[in-house]
Amino acid sequence: MTFYIGGIMNDTVERSIIIVVELFIFITACIFAINGINIQEAAVNVVHKSTMQDEKRLFTDLKDKGFETYTGAEVLQSIYHIRELNADIRVNGYLFSKNAEIEDINVSVISLNRTYQVQYIRGSDGEVHTIVFS
Repeated sequence: MTFYIGGIMNDTVERSIIIVVELFIFITACIFAINGINIQEAAVNVVHKSTMQDEKRLFTDLKDKGFETYTGAEVLQSIYHIRELNADIRVNGYLFSKNAEIEDINVSVISLNRTYQVQYIRGSDGEVHTIVFS
């Protein structure tokens, strides 16, 4: 008879331990969920503040600024990136081909101290085929 009562007590203790473990796992999961929500909220706040600061620095102006101009150094940089631009470049009537080797291009016709006006010649597909600096 004593063995039977001991068995009942063991079942009760076992059930109590299982309930305590389940409760501990549930509370731990809730804590992790709350921490995850707090981290997400902090990330959203950082992105929001960053976006607000960026928008303060942006200004939209629809006025015509006239001719677009570049310095000689910017023209030289454009020639250096001619393959990425995928367009021929003409400077003061001198044509630089997009297929030319960068090392073979003679850039002595470009004055670094001068300011150049730019014009874009586009094809029927809308892509820029030639950039003209004058």
